[in-house]
Amino acid sequence: MWFFYFLLPLLGLLRISLATSLNATLDLQDEVIERSMGYTTEPSRLVMYVQTFKTPKGEPLSLLPLLQHDTKVTHIILASIHLHDEPGEIRLNDDPFHAPTWDNIWEEVKTLQMNGVKVMGLLGGSAGGTFGHLNGTEREFYSYYHPLLSLIKKYNLDGLDVDIEEKVEISVPLRLINALRRDMGPNFIITMSPLASALTNALGQNLSGFSYFDLDAFATVPGSEEKLISWYNGMFYGGYARGPPFFQLIVAAGWDPQRIVMGVLDCSNDGQANGFVRIEKLQDTIRELRGMYEGFGGVAGWEYHDAGDE
Repeated sequence: MWFFYFLLPLLGLLRISLATSLNATLDLQDEVIERSMGYTTEPSRLVMYVQTFKTPKGEPLSLLPLLQHDTKVTHIILASIHLHDEPGEIRLNDDPFHAPTWDNIWEEVKTLQMNGVKVMGLLGGSAGGTFGHLNGTEREFYSYYHPLLSLIKKYNLDGLDVDIEEKVEISVPLRLINALRRDMGPNFIITMSPLASALTNALGQNLSGFSYFDLDAFATVPGSEEKLISWYNGMFYGGYARGPPFFQLIVAAGWDPQRIVMGVLDCSNDGQANGFVRIEKLQDTIRELRGMYEGFGGVAGWEYHDAGDE
């Protein structure tokens, strides 16, 4: 029964009703919501990506049902943060962080954090260009990095998911990750989101242009073996989440299963046509992986606004 408490909240999270979301109240923003089980004590991570901030009906999306329905979500990642050509021009999707469209979201973020949920930002993603801006001289790098750092601090983000889907040199993530660790300290969460195939071997299919094996070896605290990258939200889209073998292949390649989170699609409309795995099959896969690896890293869902729709 030890794995049941992970599977039950997973099912609740992925099947949450959009009608319930529409009826959610914002009156909870200044209230610590009582729950029977704390998020920070869950044995595995349950990560939810949020990129679309409207319901399928076009109405504003609330994050609070993730608390109200006791989904046991541990981390929420807001996507996507983009660095534009002008240093200091940084947008969450199409709008600056301070735009009125985000006012309710930032208030809800405070409530989530008060209840133990870690709220992070995704930097980069499928829209290219962000990491090209971080690939210059030291002066050029810091002209883009310092405004980003200021926003992370101002909006009290708990971490950053560095999602590199453009070809860059390994020095780009290394410089960024080291700077974040230096400036934000060891409690700041740094994750990355490669294709799952990029974790099977150094030559695995990859969107980033560098080896994640090499990056992870280099990205350590100077003078120690402590990893700077907290874990990897691997994109296990397609058949990769239809059973344990692909996760086993990654572990066999040398990765600690505690540092690998299985990223899946929450809805068939959220990615490639064959990328969606139904909850019943996903449940079987998680049950098997939890049986194989006591330290199974968890599951990440892309994305929240239509989670549970077919």
